[in-house]
Amino acid sequence: MERSELSRRRVCIAAAALLASPAGAGEFTLTSGLDTSSGKYGASQTTEIWYVPLTGKYETGASTFKLTVPYVRINAAIGGNLIGVDAQGRPLYDGTGARTSQEGIGDVVASYSHSLFAQPLKGFLVDVAAKAKLATADANKGLGSGKNDYTVLADLYYLAGTWTPFASVSYRFTGDPAGSNLKNVWAGTLGLGYKQSSENSLGLMWDSRQASTSSGIASNEATAYWVHKYAGGMKLQAYAVKGFSDGSPDWGLGLMFSKTFN
Repeated sequence: MERSELSRRRVCIAAAALLASPAGAGEFTLTSGLDTSSGKYGASQTTEIWYVPLTGKYETGASTFKLTVPYVRINAAIGGNLIGVDAQGRPLYDGTGARTSQEGIGDVVASYSHSLFAQPLKGFLVDVAAKAKLATADANKGLGSGKNDYTVLADLYYLAGTWTPFASVSYRFTGDPAGSNLKNVWAGTLGLGYKQSSENSLGLMWDSRQASTSSGIASNEATAYWVHKYAGGMKLQAYAVKGFSDGSPDWGLGLMFSKTFN
């Protein structure tokens, strides 16, 4: 994943720890690519999502600031009864509405994270973060819930040579659209990264998230990822997602490209 961003979009937690160079006085990184997924999420019809983010990240010392502006395209039965929201806070419906394709600017996401240790402490690194999903997407098109969400989270890594076990826990304060009763939710990640070389890293992670409604279904999914680091501050990230519950997408694929400017 954000990384600290794939829950399943937070694809590269371990890869970042394995491949990244220490940030200097200030580094700025631009990332974009394509994330696509498909699933019923417990509804009667499939929801297909194409997600194209433009993310700017500024790292200085122990602090990281990030802003993501996405373009979203959804093909789904939009409207009907709201059965929950996905990992990015987009509304999920029961499939009784009219099927349509909609696209436009999605919800902007701003975050701040802080590394508690300047250097690994007995092999451990810990990041804490806060994230705000701003309701900039058109809720009438089903591109967003129309409400802000706020998340607090912590990431833990253990650097064990070429292997990096990692874990994450988060709590999302979910905005509640009119006529719905969405709940705040806990989510967690367990994973293992492997450094093949100074240029390549790969790994697996398992994400789990509570249902956002009393009648909804929890999300459980696995992500396999590969990261290649090029010269000149460039990086390619590829990942595949498989859902293991009705609250998850059936599958997902992503390809992201990053460029770091010193």
